[in-house]
Amino acid sequence: MNAILYDVSLPINCVLKDTYKINEIISSSKLSIVYRGENLDSGEQVIIKEFYPSDIALRDLDNISVINRLPSTKEKFAELKENFLHEAVLLQQIVHKNIVRYLEHFQENGTIYIVMEFYEGMLLHQYVKKYQLDNRDQLYKSIFLPLIDALDYLHNKGILHRDIKPSNIIIDQEGSPQILDFGSAVFYKAATAHKIFTSPGFSPLEQYSDKTQQGVYTDIYSLAATFYYALTDVVPMDVSQRVIEDGIKNVRQYNKKVSFIMAQAIMWSLTVNAKKRCFSLKFLLLTILSESIVIKIKYYFDYNNK
Repeated sequence: MNAILYDVSLPINCVLKDTYKINEIISSSKLSIVYRGENLDSGEQVIIKEFYPSDIALRDLDNISVINRLPSTKEKFAELKENFLHEAVLLQQIVHKNIVRYLEHFQENGTIYIVMEFYEGMLLHQYVKKYQLDNRDQLYKSIFLPLIDALDYLHNKGILHRDIKPSNIIIDQEGSPQILDFGSAVFYKAATAHKIFTSPGFSPLEQYSDKTQQGVYTDIYSLAATFYYALTDVVPMDVSQRVIEDGIKNVRQYNKKVSFIMAQAIMWSLTVNAKKRCFSLKFLLLTILSESIVIKIKYYFDYNNK
């Protein structure tokens, strides 16, 4: 995310659809502004994502309506708006306990708003700091397994998220992860081309091209990169720097507590060449389940040998 666009965001207390009051500006990107809002009918806290392509848009004289800035970008504005609408339609079809819950979307003020459930919690990159590096195995069952289940659910519906990373995962107050931001998600089985969208350190090589085939292995790379970060506090070397000479360090070089098997599964999933990469979430699932059993046995003997 970029610096929050306070100067062009909706004013606090602005009401949308005669229902949602804007309470706080949370974040912004080149394509949208995210707010915390309140449903005036129910009192429920919500997240409101507003389509606002900052490079080509501006507020009208009412400081609320969104308009295209120049005639030369009219088509681009319309294309981006259609993409934003696609995100809303896609979210409508997703119901999973570890994926942000869609509430509704609507068009108003010349733009589109997506309303989602509000989660009180911490983003993953903040949450992992609660644990010392040698104690991160606690994340396997509580964080890693639910994320694998959520991604498997998406893939079974023919959806690629394409932007799994720590800042797109929030850990709610119950300690459960919720996957956020479906702005780059696609129905990959029907797509003939993919828009280029990358996050340094977390995107695989195939996302650097709009013609390269993408599949389950694409999200597996990003998920493994997220696991890598969660276990080391280190963002993996960006794939663009690994093409000629792959200098990525094994996860165990940063955290010896990670087992050889777990490290091998993560590094296999981070393979640059998609054809040689881990191709099924089941491998990661089985690895984590086996690790959890080993950890339980170890803790049992450590406790009883005191």
